[in-house]
Amino acid sequence: MKNLSLRTLIVVLALFFTPLNAQVYIQQIQLGPKVGVNIAKFTDYDSKIGFAGGIFFQFQFSNLFSIQPEAYYTMKGATHPNHQISDETIILNYIEVPLLLKFIVPLEGSIIRPSVYAGPVISFNTTAEYRIEYNVTYLSPHSLEIYDISDDIQSTDFSLAFGGGIGFIVGNNELGLDIRYILGLKSVFDTSSEVDIKNSVINFNIYFGFSL
Repeated sequence: MKNLSLRTLIVVLALFFTPLNAQVYIQQIQLGPKVGVNIAKFTDYDSKIGFAGGIFFQFQFSNLFSIQPEAYYTMKGATHPNHQISDETIILNYIEVPLLLKFIVPLEGSIIRPSVYAGPVISFNTTAEYRIEYNVTYLSPHSLEIYDISDDIQSTDFSLAFGGGIGFIVGNNELGLDIRYILGLKSVFDTSSEVDIKNSVINFNIYFGFSL
């Protein structure tokens, strides 16, 4: 019985300290920054470029799956150019909190970690502006007018995120890139408004995850 217990202990330790299993173990929990670029738009509007950046936390609960909550600042909105008179831009800034379920594609012995993911997103509006930039200066004493439209914008927004990425193991940590599509599920304007316009965003990110 003692010999059997000793053999079992040796086997468990051997499996635990093999390179593959050690790699999975050290990546069970990650925390790190992410920064990216949004291509945001509304229906019937043109897209605008915005910034996105914040932090993410990843808990890998199996060899294939992890849960990844995030919190970041993101710039959305759209443009509506009228080149003869003015260019109109709506700028919406949010604190965004996705909860993503990630599937990690297993590549045994590789430092590359491809993944795909999806999940719900809740966003909290922080500021909302409507900008008019006149192309014909005599129509306005100022070539740029900025209006605060926060009272017309919903304080929260709900979306679904779908995407994928590729990570590279750097020591015990991970450097990676991802791309996602964020589909708005409700109108960004107040419920009393007859306008039904939803956020739509393509987001590109670079991230670095520190193993904990």
